[in-house]
Amino acid sequence: MSSTRSSVMGEQGPPRSSEAGFTLVEALIAIVVLVFGIIAVTNLMLVAATSNMVASQATAATTAASRVLDMLKTTSYQNLVAGGNLNVVMSGGTPMCAVALPNSWECRDDVAGVGVMHVRWIVTPVAADPRLTFIEVRSEGTGVFAVGRTLADFTTLRSCTDSTASGGCPAAP
Repeated sequence: MSSTRSSVMGEQGPPRSSEAGFTLVEALIAIVVLVFGIIAVTNLMLVAATSNMVASQATAATTAASRVLDMLKTTSYQNLVAGGNLNVVMSGGTPMCAVALPNSWECRDDVAGVGVMHVRWIVTPVAADPRLTFIEVRSEGTGVFAVGRTLADFTTLRSCTDSTASGGCPAAP
């Protein structure tokens, strides 16, 4: 029996190599590399989400400015009142763009899922021809990432073309 025991205890398996497994240092280095990779991917996701939000607000600002410009184009020439300020800070009582009057010169547009767009416009008669009016509409989103990055600015010249006596156009220069 002792011969059996000695033969079992005396057997040795295949020789062990120093490359048989991972050392603690190798495992820690692999974890550090993995963490840096995860941080980079997370940063990429944050930048993509921010860019997507800014693009949505820029699109909404463009749409809001376009709507106001269309409203000013459909307003009769006699009802266009000169004035406005593109750089004014909007007050809390600013009307919604859907009900704004051409002479209010500012409005806000609440876009679901995007935010609030501030729209301002200026109406300036052209000195050389009283039948021409210059209109500029500026819209911008609100929020930390939107200000300065979502500006939409449209301009147009509006002319009075009703040449009949009852049309109300100013006389030609």
